[in-house]
Amino acid sequence: MHAFAAWAGSSEFALRLPSAIAGILTIPAMAWLAGRWLGRESAPWAAWAAALSPFLIWYSQEARSYSMMILFVCLSGALMLELARRHDAEGGHGPRAAIAAGYGVTGIAGLLTNPSFAFVLPLHLLWWLAPPDSTRRRAPDPRPARAASRVALAVGAAVILVLVAIPWAPQAMRTWDWQRLHPGRATPAGETSLRGQTTFHAAAVPFALHAFAVGYTLGPSLRELRARPDAATLIRHAPEIVIVALVFGTLGILALRSLARRQALKDAAAWGGIPLVVVVWFALSNFKVFHPRYLAVASPLFLIAIAAALADLGARARVAFALVLLGLWAVSLEHHYFVPAYGKEDARDAAHLVASRARAEERVLAVNAIDPMVYYYHGAAPLVPFWLGFAADPGRLVSRFDQELARSRGAWVVLMRPEDLDPAGRFIGMMRARHPGVEHFEFEGVRVWHVPSGEPPPASQR
Repeated sequence: MHAFAAWAGSSEFALRLPSAIAGILTIPAMAWLAGRWLGRESAPWAAWAAALSPFLIWYSQEARSYSMMILFVCLSGALMLELARRHDAEGGHGPRAAIAAGYGVTGIAGLLTNPSFAFVLPLHLLWWLAPPDSTRRRAPDPRPARAASRVALAVGAAVILVLVAIPWAPQAMRTWDWQRLHPGRATPAGETSLRGQTTFHAAAVPFALHAFAVGYTLGPSLRELRARPDAATLIRHAPEIVIVALVFGTLGILALRSLARRQALKDAAAWGGIPLVVVVWFALSNFKVFHPRYLAVASPLFLIAIAAALADLGARARVAFALVLLGLWAVSLEHHYFVPAYGKEDARDAAHLVASRARAEERVLAVNAIDPMVYYYHGAAPLVPFWLGFAADPGRLVSRFDQELARSRGAWVVLMRPEDLDPAGRFIGMMRARHPGVEHFEFEGVRVWHVPSGEPPPASQR
């Protein structure tokens, strides 16, 4: 990504293009993995699901690396299955070496693309040490020499991956508080959750499955869930939630039956269970928040299992389910492309407005989310961050905000995603109470205020 941006520039198109290409390539890669793992009959349906999945499309339009990671999960998985089945075959050393090299490249690329790629490595080890044959039977190789060869090669591959990851270890050690993962650790008094009221919620896993099924654009929007994570929000979207649960719940049962018939339940448990347990453990330990994207390595499992279920159905039932899925995905994608409430925050238009209006002697206060403003804002006034965590203490919030205003002759205040650190809306309340007459602009998910130089506080606070 860094090398591509150095060549193509840092426009939105240039930064998003690699993810879009990866999303397109994931379609045949998903079919290839499905065919190698569950049989050729599931491959066309896996490609169809990958092409239409709102979850995959969402991440194929970002500059973040999840689309590329999913591509490498599919490619490395298919190559591992092929390599494991060919390892002990007579002859063909050249093709085996090429497959091994391909697996090494895609495995290293996946690990460097996103650390959560490591969640699929235990599955690869399972496939390598006990590869399924054409009848889906499993057994370690009974010949000691060949079994020892597999173990030695697995150890060698593990060493290479560790060496590749080592340069990033110091940054990881500095970024995360690893002490929070110690078994039996007691939460110190005053330790707050990483985000909002809690870092984990009982509905997190069902929400992740819902996101895998129909993306983030059918049912409650992400902004609704951040602002009001309560029963009232779910009730407003109950019809969509119930339909999704019924359709994918039924397909999930059929998928489990298809996996059991192919003796692939152990694979599915390793593929989906390991990342789920680790991500939940991180959230419960207040180490890292729970988010469906941290389980993205298991999204190919979800879609391929659905594809296997469709492949096993009779023709009429298959067409009926396919039409229902097509309808749900069409509605979700219509929301994704044409309903602003389901989109990301409109930092671009907000930044362009401020850049066109702000004077050099003013300041631009990026409240809570400075990264989008760093990218989109190109104006004369300096850009400075303002931490929304001050909202936990209203008196301190007012004091620190007034200090920032006093440092310049006027300020533009840009607020994004206040729900995490300010669920009670104290910052917005402060702006309404202390600066009621200033210019105020609202974009999708973004609020902007212009506080001119010398704008006095309300009479009750003079």
